[in-house]
Amino acid sequence: MSLHAHQEVLFTWSTKKLLRRVFLFYAANYTVNSTYQRNLDATLSVLPETNNGFGFYNLSTGLGTDTVNSAALCRGDVIPELCRSCVNDSIVMLRKLCPNQVKAIGYYDYCFLEYSNETVLGGIGSKYNIFIYNIQNTTDAYWLNAVMRRLLSQLIDDAAAGGPLQKFATGNTTGPDFINFYALVQCTPDISEQQCRNCLEDATNLIPQSINWRVGGRVLQPMCNFRYQTYRFFNQSAQLISPPPILQPSPSIPPPPSAS
Repeated sequence: MSLHAHQEVLFTWSTKKLLRRVFLFYAANYTVNSTYQRNLDATLSVLPETNNGFGFYNLSTGLGTDTVNSAALCRGDVIPELCRSCVNDSIVMLRKLCPNQVKAIGYYDYCFLEYSNETVLGGIGSKYNIFIYNIQNTTDAYWLNAVMRRLLSQLIDDAAAGGPLQKFATGNTTGPDFINFYALVQCTPDISEQQCRNCLEDATNLIPQSINWRVGGRVLQPMCNFRYQTYRFFNQSAQLISPPPILQPSPSIPPPPSAS
């Protein structure tokens, strides 16, 4: 599957089977044994060591058109061991499924990974929406929309104000037929408070026309993501490791030497 700017992709799952991962790649290929491939190999081998303490990873390698920019983000409630395992698994699977693609992105339940020869941080890069939703309809979409809007407004405020290390919030509310609905919102921590707010508001505003407030759904964008379910899918007690005492700039490693 090739992915282009502003594209929308939809997936569904039944009530008994959750779609746990989505992998997307771009049509452009790199040449085997090229400088770009060596930079990509070097980047992804070091990326798991760049955790900011809250499950956010980023690393750039190389120069000019051979630059590889990468980023990974774990869901804000997962423990460090699960976070690291998800990032490592994503690296293996993305390279396997997208063996020669210059740009690729993979989403799991617990993390996502992206690499590209273009900028992937700061809200710059490809724009797309991925919708994943349960095929089961709610009994009252109007009521669910009203109660979820109130909850999401608070969660968006909380996540956007999270600071430069983590932008993440969870909560729950009571929907139609007195069923509990649980929601999670998250932004990449490199973007500003306003960028995070704008991204999440755009994502949640797409729900009525794209998912129509079914009993579960997700919207995935490069800078943010949103999910809601009728069961608690997040861990309210988990917390990642403490932040480092001094926030260091994103590491960068030089390109590997060219083959003679």
